[in-house]
Amino acid sequence: MPIVPPPVRTGFRLLGTVAPPLATALGVRAMRRVGPPARVRPVDAEVHDAARRGSLDIDGERVATYAWGDAAAPPVLLVHGWQLRASRLARLVEAFLAAGLRPVAFDGVAHGDSTGRRTQAVQHARVLRAVQEQAGHALAVVGHSLGAMAAGLALRDGLAADRLVAIAAPTGFESVIGSFVRQSGIPPRLHDRLAERAARVMFPDVGAPRTELDLTRHPVPPGVPTLFVQSTTDSMNDPDNARRLHAAHPGSEMLVAPGLGHNRVLDDPEVLRAVVDHVTATRPTGAGPVASPAWTRSRTL
Repeated sequence: MPIVPPPVRTGFRLLGTVAPPLATALGVRAMRRVGPPARVRPVDAEVHDAARRGSLDIDGERVATYAWGDAAAPPVLLVHGWQLRASRLARLVEAFLAAGLRPVAFDGVAHGDSTGRRTQAVQHARVLRAVQEQAGHALAVVGHSLGAMAAGLALRDGLAADRLVAIAAPTGFESVIGSFVRQSGIPPRLHDRLAERAARVMFPDVGAPRTELDLTRHPVPPGVPTLFVQSTTDSMNDPDNARRLHAAHPGSEMLVAPGLGHNRVLDDPEVLRAVVDHVTATRPTGAGPVASPAWTRSRTL
C-alpha cells in the first residue's frame, strides 16, 4: 500500500470527521495510484543487469519481464510487492541461481520498467499467470506483500506452480483495506465505507471482492505445499495475518522472523535458506512452524 506522508494523514483524519464521503473517495484514489517507479538499488544493479529481458502486453500495458540462469532449468516465479520492482528480489534471484534453478520475474503494471499508472492484486495475478505460461510449469512461486496475495489468487485460478512461498502476505482485500486505514489516518469507523467504495471502483469484475479476494476464506489448493514468512516488526502488514493464513492452510509451514520489517526480510540469509529449502523440498512439508537458532517459535502456531 502507498506510503502516506504525515501531512496527508492529518488531512485524511480531518476529512474523515467533517466529510467522510470525500475522505473515502480520495482514499480509494490514493490506494489505486502507485506513484513514481522505484529505482534499481545499487546493491541490486548487478543482478538486474544480468537478466534476460522481455516484455508482455497485458491489459494494454507493456510489462517488463526478467529471467536468469539456464533456460533449461526449472523455473521459479518471483512476484514483487507494492511500489517495488523485480530487482528488489535480487537476493532471492541469487539464492535460486545457486540452487541451479531459473528465477523468472516481472515488473507489475505501473511498477519498475512497465507502463501504466495504477494496478491492483487481481491484475498483478493476471500478469503472473501470463508470465508463467511463457516460462512453463514452475517449481514454485514466491511472492512478497501484494505479490504474495497475487500468487495465492493466481494459484486458485490455475497457475501451474508446485509450491508457494508467501512473504509478508496480506490475507486479502480486507487486510489491505485495514493496512491502508492504519497508515492513511482515515478513521477506523470508515473502514467499511472505504472497503465498499474500493470494491466497486477497483474490482468491478469481481462479484464480492471482500470475500472472494480473501485467502483465509478461499485458500490456495490443498495440494500446494506452502510456507508463510512473516517479520514480527512489519509496519505494513499485520504479523497476525501470517498466523491466520497458516491456520487456513492445513499442512502449511510458518516462519517468524524477529526485527526484519516489511522489506528487509527479503535479504536475510536465514529467510533465503528457508525459502530455498521449501522450494527444493529439502524439508518435509506439513511440519508446522519452522525455527533455527536465529528464529523464535513464540509467535508461531
